[in-house]
Amino acid sequence: MKTALEKLRWHYENRRVVALEKHEAGIPVVGFTANTVPYELIRAAGCFPVLLSPPHTTTPLADEFMQPVFETGVRCIFDRVLAGDWSFLKLLIIPRTSEPQHKLFLYLREVARQKNNAKIPALHLYDLLHTRSPHSNDYGLVRTRELAHRLTEISGQPIDDEVFTQAINESNLARAAIGDLLRLRRRAKPKLSGTEALAILGAWNFMERDEFTKIAGKAFVELKSRSTLNGKRLMVKGIPLNHRGVHQAIESHGAVVVAEDDWHGSRSAGRDIALGKDLLSCIFRKYHRDADSPRVFPSEEEDKWFRCEALRGIDGVIFYLPPDDDVRGWDYPQQKNFLDENFIPNLLVRENVTGEVSFALHEKLETFIRGIAWRQ
Repeated sequence: MKTALEKLRWHYENRRVVALEKHEAGIPVVGFTANTVPYELIRAAGCFPVLLSPPHTTTPLADEFMQPVFETGVRCIFDRVLAGDWSFLKLLIIPRTSEPQHKLFLYLREVARQKNNAKIPALHLYDLLHTRSPHSNDYGLVRTRELAHRLTEISGQPIDDEVFTQAINESNLARAAIGDLLRLRRRAKPKLSGTEALAILGAWNFMERDEFTKIAGKAFVELKSRSTLNGKRLMVKGIPLNHRGVHQAIESHGAVVVAEDDWHGSRSAGRDIALGKDLLSCIFRKYHRDADSPRVFPSEEEDKWFRCEALRGIDGVIFYLPPDDDVRGWDYPQQKNFLDENFIPNLLVRENVTGEVSFALHEKLETFIRGIAWRQ
């Protein structure tokens, strides 16, 4: 009999299984590639939402079309779509969360045009702008209504207030369950390692959220009875992490990763969706105002979460910006300056940590962790 923690890890490690089961049961499955796509809207339309997040591996099909400068996560998605892993999707929604995401949409559309590749599902660009202006707000709301219309065409199910409310409440309960698990990390003596947390939090992207809520509640009970962890408490900041290699490398030196400025980790849930008269607008506001994205402007808005959490008893911060990053690194100098001004130790890691970690990086991590002091 699997424990609740083992069940969540299983869903994290077997990311396509539930989506395939839904497809075989006749339920339309809609994929998305980043956190700024409104999950609740897909759910309200009667579809099963699933995040495309394949493991980092070789990408022979992507190599034919994509230049080496493309980040690894985008290349892996592109490669697996071309291979036909996601040909059963009724729709693949790609948000304009970053330029690599936008390029992913354009490259898939161009390959479909040139090669007539039937393995590529129908595509939709969700052009959500994260600038804080009335114009971008109005523009994004129109794009969200367009997406809702396309989803109802796929499912044949109209979206009314009842199904909207059900989808919103389902996700809000899952967010509450994530909040409980996060509190076990952000303590003086955490009970949950970062390596484990990334898996059990990330599971909600690949399963029914009401099932996630039930299993996460049981996992919380299991974790409460554990002994506490005693390592230096670190935050990881940088590119979004859909793998646990960075956390495993850090925690192999006795530290505990207690937070990530990352929608795969500590920022996966964010705030609840408030209920109001126009429920589609309520969902839109959540993804426009409360989603982690490199396109948030001004950048001070995006850095609010990071600055607040860094001052809450973090012993140090590790920036993970591998060579293929061309987005998050632009903000690194100002973020490092903030940490230095507040005497918070920090380390920049530029090595790609998706496979075997070099001896030099292990030495670097060991020296950094051993040298930092405990903070109150």
